[in-house]
Amino acid sequence: MIRIDPRETDNIIIVSPEAAITAEDIATLNETVDGFIKRHDKVPNLVIHASSAPHWKDFHALSSHIKFVRDHQRVVKKVAIVSDSSLLRMARGVVDLFVGAKVRRFPESGLEQAVAWAKAEDDHPGKLIVMPDLPGDVIGLQAEGILTAQDYRETLVPLVDAKSSEHDNLKLLYIIGEGFDGFSAGALWDDTRFGLSHYTTFSKIALVSDVDWIRHSVKLFGHLMPTEVMVFHLSEFDDAKAWITS
Repeated sequence: MIRIDPRETDNIIIVSPEAAITAEDIATLNETVDGFIKRHDKVPNLVIHASSAPHWKDFHALSSHIKFVRDHQRVVKKVAIVSDSSLLRMARGVVDLFVGAKVRRFPESGLEQAVAWAKAEDDHPGKLIVMPDLPGDVIGLQAEGILTAQDYRETLVPLVDAKSSEHDNLKLLYIIGEGFDGFSAGALWDDTRFGLSHYTTFSKIALVSDVDWIRHSVKLFGHLMPTEVMVFHLSEFDDAKAWITS
């Protein structure tokens, strides 16, 4: 069963699998999307809201779903996947390689953010949020979505340059939470370049994250940096804040 919620003023359709998907569900979805296109002369973006990985009632349902994707993947511009399912988390990267649409994953709690991204005209998929109420020598950042080179150019670099003009040494409190979905290729390059150019800028770095590969990477390479580096879980945010401001 699929619940379908067309939001015509936002140019999106929210699709919520709630039980085994049938061929009839896919037919209804196909009619909804095609009817939307005929009425508005434009293709809606899709928001897939699934609390768990969807499954199909039978092979006919699966083949119908594959045909739907094949027929629409070159015209739908954006697909937002809202789920905490680890399977869907991995599937996003695979799907992104084979479909023409921009695909982005959001946590289960991020439906509103997914809708905002899907209905937006541009495709800026992430952001760096500057944390308020920290000492002047502490930079607090929270990463959300997919970070791009634009985030480094417009947020991180100007912030560090401004703080560096006021303080000889800075401290960094960096939160990578459930809403983080990775780095673009440009962001990876800018991250490396930024790290090399600010090799001695920070006296302390506190990473707060439950993302295993990021935690392991920081622990592996942190001792090579000329600064104190500590890794905290999200549940230990208060400890991280106390450590970085001490």
